[in-house]
Parts: sequence; C-alpha cells; structure tokens
Amino acid sequence: MDKSSRLIRIILADDHALVIEGLRSLIDQQRDMSVVATVEDGDQLLNFLEAANEDPSKPQVDVVVLDLQMPFSGLRALEELRKRGDSVRVLILTAFADGERIRAALELGADGFALKTESPTQTIDAIRQVAQGRLVFPRIARRWMTHQQNHTIALSPQLSPRELEVLAQLSEGLPNQEIGSVLSVSENTVRFHLKNIYEKLQVSNRTEAAAWYFKTYKKNI
Repeated sequence: MDKSSRLIRIILADDHALVIEGLRSLIDQQRDMSVVATVEDGDQLLNFLEAANEDPSKPQVDVVVLDLQMPFSGLRALEELRKRGDSVRVLILTAFADGERIRAALELGADGFALKTESPTQTIDAIRQVAQGRLVFPRIARRWMTHQQNHTIALSPQLSPRELEVLAQLSEGLPNQEIGSVLSVSENTVRFHLKNIYEKLQVSNRTEAAAWYFKTYKKNI
C-alpha cells in the first residue's frame, strides 16, 4: 500500500481565513493526514462532496472539519449530508460551547466535537479518532448530552445486558471492530446488537445512542 492510500483525507470548512490557514499548517505537519480542499460555506462543502461521490477520480474525503457559524451554516450542511446518506465523518470545530448547537449537531449525527480553544495536539487527536470511526465528545458536549431536557429518546427501553455492554463501549467512542474485540464477539454481532439498540432507543445513529447512555448512566460527568 502506498503512502497516499493511508492518508486521512480532510476537507476544512470555515469562513475564517486565519482558522483555515492555521489548521492547514498544523495538518501539513502530520505524516498521516492531507488537506484535499478548503471551503468557506456549507454550499461549497456540499457541492465538493457531491462531485467527489459522483466521480471517483476526484479527491475523496474521509473527514470534514466543520465550523458551525459559517455562512449556509454548518448545521444545515450537516443535515443535508445526512439526508443524502453521505458516510463522511464530521468533526465539529467551534469557538462556542453553545448548548443548543451541540444538541442540534448531536441529533444530526455529528461524529465529534473539538473546541477552537483546545490545543493543536487535541485537535489533531480528535481528527484521528473520528477518522478511525470513534465518537469524540469533549466534557462540555457530554454535559449537554447528559442534561438536555428536550431529547426525544425513550426513557426506559428494555435493553439486554449484552446490549448495554455494547452501548457502554460505543459511548467510549469505540468503532464496531474494537467493540467486538473487547466483548469477544464478531463485528457482525456488534452490528446486530446496534440495530436492536437503535430500534429500542428510537434513535438513528451512534451519536444519539451515546447521548442516551450518557444521560441515563453517566449523570455525574
């Protein structure tokens, strides 16, 4: 496998040139990452990803680092991506730990959050974890996942002990393969349990399932 095939391919979506240049410079220093494009608004992001999906010869994207406050907001772009069924991983990068935006991004299936006030090392680590299929939530996001009052998730689903074990590992950010390794079951078995969990919790993605777990079992975070 050549080096380029192992790179985490990233698109930066932010309307602040200083943020874009700072992130690009930081990512360019990493041996396992590459910025394939930068965009200034959600419309440009959607157009780029649509073109990439339609033409495999165009640069493909593994992770979108998405600002919420840019024109054609990041939330609208995230919503449209999920409606399309786009499987690209999305890391929300924001300067504001705004509870309503966090709630909305969680419900729309964001894969993680990083604050612009965090260290460069933390930001790079968040990108890597999201690229690996992990969920990344800083403390502020976990707090809102625990305490937000208007969530529509069922309060008392009948989860089996094994389903709770799977959900506990998912809430730690582990992808399916690693959950299977921890629990000594196959990845297909993990997928089967997750399907049942989603149905019982009345959720549609890993992020919402993790939100339910934090709210129900980790109230002291």
